[in-house]
Amino acid sequence: MLSLLNKIALVKDGMKKLYRVKFSLIHEGCWTSKIDDRVITLRLSQYNRRKVHVLVASPKLIVKDLKTSGNVDDILKFRKMKGGYVIEFLEDLDTTISGAILESGSNILEYRNVVKAGVEKWEMITTSKTVVNQFSERFKVSNLTVEEMKFPELLGSGLTDKEMLMLKTAVSMGYFNYPRSVKAKDIAESLGVSKQDFLYHLRNSINKIISSYDLG
Repeated sequence: MLSLLNKIALVKDGMKKLYRVKFSLIHEGCWTSKIDDRVITLRLSQYNRRKVHVLVASPKLIVKDLKTSGNVDDILKFRKMKGGYVIEFLEDLDTTISGAILESGSNILEYRNVVKAGVEKWEMITTSKTVVNQFSERFKVSNLTVEEMKFPELLGSGLTDKEMLMLKTAVSMGYFNYPRSVKAKDIAESLGVSKQDFLYHLRNSINKIISSYDLG
């Protein structure tokens, strides 16, 4: 995902409108169609010209479901944690929503994805309605909503990609549960960072979110 500064630069560079897009999708043949529990996509990146590198958080080990799905190419690694798993794998660029997002480049500024009971739920911020049309034509989406949003909404809490990753992982793996489901050191290890680095960025993300609201 783009940094906050890149988002601002893109919008100021002649892009006058922003759109918040939400839709659902039951993707037959995709690994998501086999998921019962809540799985969150933490990060997407292009692996090569044909594959997408996907990082997800799951309460259960879904490696078997991934391996038997037609659009998953390889399981790179998975980490067992108290409360769930963080899993990395490769999926097709041409047949998945994640691939379409990466192909859209800077037209999509932000995205979120949750899979539950075989349904993908996506929320995106885009600068182009054409992207929305392309998604609708390429995939059988439902519950599609498109609303124009104001520029200040884009600024939001101002989280960096790393802060967002730390926060999303902490939430998905139960770090804020009571009693706590996972320790900070376990999350840090799963993400390949030190415990101190994890806590530093997590605290920053929380402070930014709180500061973004006028508490009067």
